[in-house]
Amino acid sequence: MREDLLNELETEYEQKRARNERTEAERRRRIETEYPEIDRLVKAREELIFGTLRQILDQKAAGEDLPGKMEEKNREIREALKKNGLAEDYLSPVYECEKCRDTGYTGELIKEPCECLVKAYQQKVRERIGLSEGKKETFETYDPELIPETVNPESGISQRKQTAFVRDECEKWADAFPEVKHRDLLLIGKSGLGKTFLMHAMANRLIERGKNVLIISAYAFLQMARKSYFESETGVSELMDAPVLMLDDLGSEPMMQNVTIEQLFNLLNERQTRNLSTVISTNLNMEELRKRYTERIISRLNNPRNCLILTLNGQDLRKLER
Repeated sequence: MREDLLNELETEYEQKRARNERTEAERRRRIETEYPEIDRLVKAREELIFGTLRQILDQKAAGEDLPGKMEEKNREIREALKKNGLAEDYLSPVYECEKCRDTGYTGELIKEPCECLVKAYQQKVRERIGLSEGKKETFETYDPELIPETVNPESGISQRKQTAFVRDECEKWADAFPEVKHRDLLLIGKSGLGKTFLMHAMANRLIERGKNVLIISAYAFLQMARKSYFESETGVSELMDAPVLMLDDLGSEPMMQNVTIEQLFNLLNERQTRNLSTVISTNLNMEELRKRYTERIISRLNNPRNCLILTLNGQDLRKLER
């Protein structure tokens, strides 16, 4: 897990516990001022506990069965709360997560991240890399019925079948990472064929598996690269270090002399040298990529030992009537 996100979550959990403590205190004050009958029962329960402790400290017999007496007092308090229109657990400790009691961890001797902390962390990662919560792009929400069955005359394969093949390959890659046959993946196809959807589905699956992933558009990358080149900024280092970097819509960014090609080459070369994975989507075919970025960059992508190239063809799905 990323240390910066964990630090954010630790602060949020501390704030959550503080809010819960304030809620408990406010409820207790309300009972004291508005419900004297319940207040007497609560104080009697407290005296039962403290009285028993005093007996133990004074090395005297603790008296009759404390658990039985406590249960009787708890029953009386629950009934009194219910009688006055309050929830039976109104005076119980307040937790959003009963498993970890809002600490984020479970276990006594060996602490393990609670399920609530894992989910909160995954959501922070999604927010950090720009995955929208309202638009769930996952392999599970992929709907083949939305893909036309029109057959490509050149390949003899329908758009639905070809898209399903690419989807399955992307899912297998995301499930296998980091033990993947091809370190890099290149998604090729015109706009509206589902490349970004599949990239987001891969990112969501990787996040679910606890893998660190970073998504950035080619345009945003160029802006970072430009600042790095002209202003000696260090923002590109995060892109260099990400175990999985997803570069979306390559080819849509403007070409800047001495910046675009050079910075893209440096990024790909550095990541491949360090055996880090890069997933790229582009609207350009291989020949168009070669003309735009030169053979030096294409050689980093068009290598069947290291890069899996997946191509989508067909109609723009965004223009089809549903």
